[in-house]
Amino acid sequence: QVKLMHQLVENNKGFTTLEVIVVLCIVGVLAAISYPRISDWNKARTVQSDVLKAFNVFDKINSQVQRGLYAFVQVYIINEVSDDAGTSITITSRGITADTLGDKITSGAFRNASERCSADIADWDHDGTISDRPEVSSVVLDNLQTTLEPDAEEGVCFSKDGRWYSTTDGLAGVNFLELFGTGGLCDRHLNPRDEMDIRRGPQCDYRIIWSRFGNIKLEKWAEVKGDWVTQ
Repeated sequence: QVKLMHQLVENNKGFTTLEVIVVLCIVGVLAAISYPRISDWNKARTVQSDVLKAFNVFDKINSQVQRGLYAFVQVYIINEVSDDAGTSITITSRGITADTLGDKITSGAFRNASERCSADIADWDHDGTISDRPEVSSVVLDNLQTTLEPDAEEGVCFSKDGRWYSTTDGLAGVNFLELFGTGGLCDRHLNPRDEMDIRRGPQCDYRIIWSRFGNIKLEKWAEVKGDWVTQ
């Protein structure tokens, strides 16, 4: 029995240096192959996370106007572009009650569609940038870009029955906000539907769509289908 144990110990010599090197090479090759896919996945997830934050601002304030808490609401968008700091999109929700809306309608100026959703309209009952109420909110998104003009300040406004729906000039005639990852996260041009567009980054082009009655939707560009797909 002792002789058998000695024989087993002699046969159990472990891995040779060559075997260890071969295993490490195989692991290195597999890691090199999988890294780009994992990296793209992480980038796409980062973009998706910020897009969902933006969508939630729209969706939450729309739900508040539909349930009657606010009679008139605004989603206010600031597209800051800096050579040093890159891009930063701030999206804020604001709301006014039925009493405040009545006062504004009586004042007359509010009836002007080009003025009532102005970025500098005063007397919001609750503003997401300064209020801690859960019904309004504000998010700063550093991983996204938009097709809005650089340093633009735009707004879209809703009322429950659609009567007071309006936008600022930069969103006039437009019912969506397009969002996509910054250059380090998504290599793309401004038009994802351009057949000549060479897209080297992950698929991460989104848009938030609305109607004059609210009806907020989130869509993603599906390159395979060549169309927008509801998320």
